[in-house]
Amino acid sequence: GDIDHFKQFNDNHGHQVGDQVLRLVGRTLDDGVKGRDVAARYGGEEFALILPDTPLRDAASVAENLRKSLENRKLARKGSKEGFGAITMSFGATEYIIGESLETLISRADKLLYKAKEAGRNRVEAGMAEPGLKKSA
Repeated sequence: GDIDHFKQFNDNHGHQVGDQVLRLVGRTLDDGVKGRDVAARYGGEEFALILPDTPLRDAASVAENLRKSLENRKLARKGSKEGFGAITMSFGATEYIIGESLETLISRADKLLYKAKEAGRNRVEAGMAEPGLKKSA
């Protein structure tokens, strides 16, 4: 998952508020997974959810629930009621194919993430095939 418009948010409100956003997102994702599932910051404003033994449909549902949960959280300046607006995320969800490399799995998830961003952000795109590629008959 990737926080939508994070750089712009960081530039407008400062790095301390940006750090608050990262902590809020990390907490929300961590609270939203259970058991052997893992939520981790992947870099910058990107996060990865690893859901072992979870079918794609269920993984997409987890991502959608987390997306909604995050969108409904309010971030305000400490000691003030001044809000910063909704924080939204886009997600790419896919499922590991036995025998594929980790790089292939990550690349497919990344392409789905960018498909979600191109389709308007604040959404989950899930799939097994490379986005934009049609299967040959």
